[in-house]
Amino acid sequence: MIIIQLIIGLFFLIQLFSWVSILTYQTKEIQTRLSYPKVSILLAARNEEKLILRCLEAISNLNFPKDKLEILIGDDASTDQTSHLVTEFIKDKPSFQLYSISKTIGKGRGKANVLGQLAHKADGEFYFITDVDVELPQDWILGLLQEFEDGVGIVSGTTMCERGHFFATMQSIDWLHFMGYIKAFTHVGVGCTSVGNNMAVRAAAYWQTGGYEEMDFSITEDYKLFHEVTSRNWEWRTVLSDYSLGLAWYIPSVSEMLHQRKRWLIGARDLPLNWKAMISLYGLFIPALIILFVKNPEMAMMVWLAKFLIQSLFINVLCIKTQVRPFKFWELICYEWYVLLNTFATAIFYFLPFQSVWKGRRYAASYIRDGVD
Repeated sequence: MIIIQLIIGLFFLIQLFSWVSILTYQTKEIQTRLSYPKVSILLAARNEEKLILRCLEAISNLNFPKDKLEILIGDDASTDQTSHLVTEFIKDKPSFQLYSISKTIGKGRGKANVLGQLAHKADGEFYFITDVDVELPQDWILGLLQEFEDGVGIVSGTTMCERGHFFATMQSIDWLHFMGYIKAFTHVGVGCTSVGNNMAVRAAAYWQTGGYEEMDFSITEDYKLFHEVTSRNWEWRTVLSDYSLGLAWYIPSVSEMLHQRKRWLIGARDLPLNWKAMISLYGLFIPALIILFVKNPEMAMMVWLAKFLIQSLFINVLCIKTQVRPFKFWELICYEWYVLLNTFATAIFYFLPFQSVWKGRRYAASYIRDGVD
């Protein structure tokens, strides 16, 4: 029972700490600028015909001088209409450029390979990186850019899923919940990772790493870049606000979501020990609660209720900070069961002998080594 009490106690300490940390975080106002640096947006696209125009429309509406902005799109061997749709969209937009990525360079694979090659073509002082399935707010660049004080090498925004049907809403809560923990710890100087679909890196900091072609491959290329940049004594920032909030499209199927989670867990092997311990603690909380329920059902129900209330308050504070509509009470109740089922399903799927599949690619050893699908 001592171990069970320790797991539950540490879990609640992290919950309470995160809640207080977010409460004390003050969002900055967008500053008026007298001058603007050159900015490059790097966008990797593979078989994205369903979402590419949503993303490009949002980028074309960004509040930033067009003569200081270039948008570089890398078509990563798409087999659908992605290239055609992009070509038609950008034909009267000189700040947009489309490149066909048909080979790998150095150690880069998948998205990292595309971003690495686009970086060689970029002229900006800062590289802004997002994903095709993300719709960005108009002040995205201005909001992240003002965080680049002297010595800051990498800045991340916040991403949650677009709300829609029930499954989409559960993912929306889940993303915002997880992003909240990243911000809570970053607020007190404990870094974790950058957010690969909502981030910016100083060009000078990026090239100090040698670029993606020089980095050992990681399925979670955003964490790899964060690690390589911060290990060279660059500082980092994470922004929690309405102007940094990207809206990702939801994962349409359980199978695809499990492959995404497996990819994240594989990438988590590279995380520092403190973050591995916290992820393990969260994974152990539910088994610990079940054991407690067997021994003391009343106490277990009280613990579960306390967890639900603190978690719900935390999520609602995140909604306030990002200025999004709060989730309904019944949605938060459903989310509690969603987390329970998702945790067990992800744990089982992680240990099943399936290769990690993402964007139609199987990240087997041969692909990582030789660049073969």
